[in-house]
Amino acid sequence: MHSSATIYSGIVLKLYDLWVLRLSNNYAWQCSTSKVLLPFFTEYIQKSRAHLDVGVGTGFYPSNAVAQLPESGENTKIHLLDMNPTTLDFSATRARKAGFKGVIETLEHDVFQPIPDDLHGQFDTISTFYLFHCLPGAFPNKIADVAKNLLPALTPDGVFYGATILGDSANHNFFGRSLMRFYNSKGVFGNTEDTVEGLKEGLKTHFEDVEVRVVGKVALYVARRPKQAQ
Repeated sequence: MHSSATIYSGIVLKLYDLWVLRLSNNYAWQCSTSKVLLPFFTEYIQKSRAHLDVGVGTGFYPSNAVAQLPESGENTKIHLLDMNPTTLDFSATRARKAGFKGVIETLEHDVFQPIPDDLHGQFDTISTFYLFHCLPGAFPNKIADVAKNLLPALTPDGVFYGATILGDSANHNFFGRSLMRFYNSKGVFGNTEDTVEGLKEGLKTHFEDVEVRVVGKVALYVARRPKQAQ
């Protein structure tokens, strides 16, 4: 299991929302969870009959999007994918407690491995929020590798979207530089050289239509129209 996944113990999960989603997002990465990231997540899951959330963290995004789904998502399927069984259990429980009425399933899986055949073509939307900056390797290769493995799970008209914290090129403030230095030294982050250009290049390896916008130090991306298998 990667270092970025092993840190998510029960205690860390209880502190994650406060430290990452409130303090770090607002003051280090300068991209509001409530004003930017959650609305972005919800925009696409609202239109989805089947959604795959990759790198689930605490399950904040699907659990908070539930209220905006028709009939609390009773006709929606959410599949949670992560390497860490603790985060999967935590996130699934949170979504159910939030009132999600649809089908929720979990899969313990490494994104650097091909997704199981039984999930091919199953999902209208795939989200990867704060996944890429936690993975080892460099842009554009790690983007292309992960997209290649997840792409078969997407429907032909599906949407692949998410957000990632950019590296040193983003000109971080003191708080952000301090967190970047610490997280990268511990293997929690692997994003020192992650750039917008590298993100676009990685996504365009597998998608015809790629949109990227930057809010603060975070790149938000949407990719559509999967290319034929290379």
